[in-house]
Amino acid sequence: MTRLSRAAAVLSPLVLAAGLAGCGLPGPSATSPSPTTEATSPSPSASPSASSASPSASGTATKAAGGTARCLSTQLKGSLAPGQGGAAGTVYQKIVLKNVSKTACLLEGFAGVSLTAGPEGKPIGAPADRDQATAVTPVVLAPGESGAAEFGLRQARTFTGCTVVQAAGLRVYPPEDYGSVFIPAPAAACSNADIHLLTLRAFQPA
Repeated sequence: MTRLSRAAAVLSPLVLAAGLAGCGLPGPSATSPSPTTEATSPSPSASPSASSASPSASGTATKAAGGTARCLSTQLKGSLAPGQGGAAGTVYQKIVLKNVSKTACLLEGFAGVSLTAGPEGKPIGAPADRDQATAVTPVVLAPGESGAAEFGLRQARTFTGCTVVQAAGLRVYPPEDYGSVFIPAPAAACSNADIHLLTLRAFQPA
């Protein structure tokens, strides 16, 4: 090989590398992954703080709405109190529910009331009709406090066709509760489901 050929063989790779660099093509080091591309992934410490924000937000909303749970039958003791008297064959009394628990609870709206044969007996006749003319008032009962709902009981024997049976008392379901409270109150009832003897008002502070 001549000297000219050896010189050309040595210079060729250098000239090629210089030409590639001049054209802006990346060199071998540019193809290696940059460590900064993984910096966009969320760090593990970010997840717990994001998830812990939800419970605190919902807790604030509950507190703002009042945060008092509704009264359950297990928190209440029932009794009767005198009402407005009687008129046109109807006797008026009050259903009184006392909070016997250690926490405050909310008594709001209408109870479910039926005459019944006993604490575990089935309802007799039709349940109480609601007097929608009465205002619904939120009644928060502190431990030891009571709420009252007035009701009217029409005399069973004044109804033609009434099959008279003896009721042992009232079964009272607090508003929005499936549990009940039994209040002893012997009375004549109609077993006919189409005869409505009871009319009930919403709870008010006792």
